[in-house]
Amino acid sequence: MNAPEHIHLGTSSALGTVSICYAPLIDRKRKAIGTRLTMLSSRAQERHHVGDILTSLNTVWPSGTAPVLVAPLDGVFDSSVSDWDAPRNAILEVPAIGLRDPEAQNVAQRLFRDGKRLALRGRPDSPLPPALLSCFEYTLVHINEDRRVTADGRPIPAPSNVSRRIPFIITGVQTVADVDAAFERGATASVGWPLDDAQHRQARPLQPGQAVVLELLRLVRDDAELNKIESTLKRDPALAFKLLRLVNSAAFGLPVQITSFQHAVMMLGYKKMMRWLSLLMATASKDSNTFPMMHASIRRGLFLEYIGAGDNQPELRDELFITGAFSLLDRITGAPFDQLFELISLSEGIVDAILHKQGKYAPYLALIEAIERSDPIGIAKITDALALPVSACNQALLKAMATADSLDGDL
Repeated sequence: MNAPEHIHLGTSSALGTVSICYAPLIDRKRKAIGTRLTMLSSRAQERHHVGDILTSLNTVWPSGTAPVLVAPLDGVFDSSVSDWDAPRNAILEVPAIGLRDPEAQNVAQRLFRDGKRLALRGRPDSPLPPALLSCFEYTLVHINEDRRVTADGRPIPAPSNVSRRIPFIITGVQTVADVDAAFERGATASVGWPLDDAQHRQARPLQPGQAVVLELLRLVRDDAELNKIESTLKRDPALAFKLLRLVNSAAFGLPVQITSFQHAVMMLGYKKMMRWLSLLMATASKDSNTFPMMHASIRRGLFLEYIGAGDNQPELRDELFITGAFSLLDRITGAPFDQLFELISLSEGIVDAILHKQGKYAPYLALIEAIERSDPIGIAKITDALALPVSACNQALLKAMATADSLDGDL
């Protein structure tokens, strides 16, 4: 994503009256290969034309090459969408149920002829004409509507003379087993990842890299002496190399090369060191099933930072960031929070939000969880309680995604 530093979503804009949710597109290797953005009107009685929503979204569009599925779920799909200047990585979802209308079919075909990329959402009531079917790059199939699986989840072999004409993306998965089964049936990707699957909470030993980062976090939090931090860094040469690469990067613009670990820590400073280590901790696992959770944790941290604190409260911003970034740490590391919080000293506000779902940071964590669940009712309740305009929530989400995308490659 490439959202501007300050995004203006006025109340006159369609984006000021819709709730935006996101989910990553996860492939067989557990890597995020794209994003899905869904939109629902925050006022039940108000429905926007899809063209108006998409035109508004263009001002904050996720740039790049990774596909972005965009789904105005309750928007009116009509000829207004023809005026949309579609970004190259945008793929508009068209609801299959709407294609009962011949005019909607004509609109979809016009969009395809104009070079716009389309995906079919849902299973049509009856087979679509080949000319219409060929307009779609992907089809999104909800797990409950997948005809190649029985009601109890067992796969049904495809007829020998039948093959899928369009790559399909599975939605509505509840467990890792659901995801694996969908890939066995040929799915290209899964919309989202089952963060609450019980297998993520199974105890496993901390990996060496995670243990070193945790120890460094404890030392930095306790303002330990530089020589203690240096000796811990030396236990993980790869981590030490990353630190030197960071302080010698163009972002620091130093006139001389830094080769001393102690000097590198001094140049970074303890506050920035804490933030950098928090990012590394959230991405230190080598278990592929944790990759989607690492992806989510960084976006959670940045969302909380942007939504919950003003520009003049750096300490509060840092605490909110750590709250979001560490909120999935038990599942990423395989260690319970009680054990993790014994290894690192965190503020009461962070621990209360993550462990007890209470305190001043808890509503912001609950908000990003509702966004990840695509829960508009939950989003509305929390934003109302926080007196937070939906436009500000959308702004923080899109900005967090933009920043996180730029961080992914570096990490």
